[in-house]
Amino acid sequence: MSDNDDVSASIAHIVLCCVAGQGLSRMHTRGFTHPGMHANFFIHGILGFLHYQSGKFNNDFKSAYAISYAASKYLALPCLNADLYRGDQSLSSIHLVSGLIPFTMALAGIDNVHLGNLVIACNIVSLCLYSHKYERIWGWYTAGSAVLAYFVTTSAAKRVSYPLCLALMEYCANRVFHIHFAAP
Repeated sequence: MSDNDDVSASIAHIVLCCVAGQGLSRMHTRGFTHPGMHANFFIHGILGFLHYQSGKFNNDFKSAYAISYAASKYLALPCLNADLYRGDQSLSSIHLVSGLIPFTMALAGIDNVHLGNLVIACNIVSLCLYSHKYERIWGWYTAGSAVLAYFVTTSAAKRVSYPLCLALMEYCANRVFHIHFAAP
């Protein structure tokens, strides 16, 4: 791993942190699910920067980064969907629990990648259904960027492309909540 790769990964995490910070600054609700995605990405951006610059700080942020990576992978979309479906308490709870199961397994050291990918795919499909039902074009964009972040990024470029795709997903998710006027 070269210093240029670490700098590129650090910059990508700073971009994620900035976009997520903008999402946190626009938050007006008092629920726990809505800040979940934004705070998750914000913390992951900070820890990603510290992780890739840990040689300069003489600290090891590897374990904290592993936890924030699992949270950004398994909890972001369930939190977003739980907030989108907040009118239906049971569906909102199902979304939250769907993310907690693979996240808890990852923290316990028994990360089941196939189960995690299934949960992510189900949350993407749910986001697409919501976007179709309520005609939210930014929901489609969010789902597309989630596919990019979770399924298209390769392991070779994951250190830079993953946080940038998460930043794109965060940017699109911020626009899902805007007021939508139906055509006359």
